[in-house]
Amino acid sequence: MAVKVKRTTIESATIVKKVRSVPQHRPHVKYVTCDVDGTLLNSKHSVDPRVEEAIIDTLACGVKFVCASGKSRQGVLNSVGPTIEEHLRKAYGGQVPGIFLNGLIVYGLNGEIVYEKTVPESTSWKIVNKARELGMTLVAYNEDRILCEKFDAETEKLRPYKEPHPEPIGKWENVIGKVPLHKFMFLAPVEECRKYRGEIDILMEGEAKVTQAIPDMIEILPGQGSKGAGVEMFLDSFGGKFDNLLALGDAENDLEMMEMARYGVAMGNAMACLKKVAKDVTKTNDEAGVAHALNRYVLRSHSLNGLSSSLYSRVEQAQIVPSQKNEKVELATV
Repeated sequence: MAVKVKRTTIESATIVKKVRSVPQHRPHVKYVTCDVDGTLLNSKHSVDPRVEEAIIDTLACGVKFVCASGKSRQGVLNSVGPTIEEHLRKAYGGQVPGIFLNGLIVYGLNGEIVYEKTVPESTSWKIVNKARELGMTLVAYNEDRILCEKFDAETEKLRPYKEPHPEPIGKWENVIGKVPLHKFMFLAPVEECRKYRGEIDILMEGEAKVTQAIPDMIEILPGQGSKGAGVEMFLDSFGGKFDNLLALGDAENDLEMMEMARYGVAMGNAMACLKKVAKDVTKTNDEAGVAHALNRYVLRSHSLNGLSSSLYSRVEQAQIVPSQKNEKVELATV
């Protein structure tokens, strides 16, 4: 919402009102799909207490809140912590539904796998050969397992993300064609990822999807694989509709999900490409952006308030501040 400023001279203090934009209609959110790294988690890879409280309140409303992440399901549970896991399991009869590995494995409301997609063997060999050619570290995901040829400094980068620790398998020849692989991921310094991203895009064109959530990791998904596709399968499994979906994210791998959802909200720290397609932009992940979005789109409608109401009122209390120029500042929405 744009704000037009009109100034007139008066002999008094300046009165400033902060006006926040609000949805043009009352949102009717029944489901929330929330990214994890860069969204639910802050930059320290932890959950802000305000975000935790808002998620618990959202579940208490009967709204179906699930994670939609590039991580494995175990990696997500390790990241969100025991309190959120406890409330998720309580809401879903002991199960943890959601969209994991960027939509390549989807668990329904009863904990069953409702969708799964793996990388074809021929594509896997192209990826492995390119990694060997470029000298880049490569890992592959098999549900909640992460496989690698050997440990190195790059595989150690996964530790802060609380994923299951990679398992060395010797050579890729030992698993390709024998173990289902859901996705591959190149690990390298940011400069190398930038340098080789184009080559990898060309190699996979028409055969697999290349995406990034983190600058020093390049993910390869099976053709047509995406969080958006996974979210669609999740909703289809119980008759859910995109018209009632709030999607929260921050990165390139959230694009399809963001475009599909009626209420697509990008974090304040989101990539420019995501902010471009989002219907709204909330605060950053270090400012409890998920809590702000849940309060605005879910908790208000259910007469709950997960955070201090003073943070979210449409027009905050007027603040009286000293005026050196004796000007009155009037804000009008346009």
